[in-house]
Amino acid sequence: MIRTLVHTALNDSAMHEIILNDCEPEIDPPPMPRYRPPSIDTICKQTKFTRKEIQIIYRAFKQGSPNGTIGLEQFQEIYFLLFPAGRNTKYAEYVFRTFDRDEDKIISFEEFVSGLSVISRGTTVEKLNWIFTLYDIDKKGVIGHSELMKISQSMFDLIGRNTGPPVTYQHLLEHATYGCKQGRIDYTTGIHGCMH
Repeated sequence: MIRTLVHTALNDSAMHEIILNDCEPEIDPPPMPRYRPPSIDTICKQTKFTRKEIQIIYRAFKQGSPNGTIGLEQFQEIYFLLFPAGRNTKYAEYVFRTFDRDEDKIISFEEFVSGLSVISRGTTVEKLNWIFTLYDIDKKGVIGHSELMKISQSMFDLIGRNTGPPVTYQHLLEHATYGCKQGRIDYTTGIHGCMH
């Protein structure tokens, strides 16, 4: 009899615990906020795209990202589609950082289209500014030897191992050493060196 009561009590307690656990609310991550870009006319003034081009880019952007923003993982997935033969995560991360101007870890449509505008239609100086920002990983206003190595490695990883001739660590080291003769490249020296 006592054995039956203990057994029943344990079973009831276990059942009670199961019921309580089943009743606890599941905690889902908060939904991504919906981003509403400024007007098309405003974006046209900020970029070098026409109204029609902005509309086409926006439709494609919204199709891939209904909430109006792109996170790093989704951006890396896009790069994977563009460069399936290589390892693209680091280079995509570096490009993502240049597009994410407000550093909130998401790219809004406005940031995305502004970045595309600079890369595809920017002046030489705008493109060089973007490249400098890409290489200046730590955002100190100078490009060091290690930053040059990281970006170079990420670009070779992006292309893939099936390139000819194959890229070795020695090639990367020579490239970084040649590009960074003084140990670092500041903005003025870097831009001036590329322009002349």
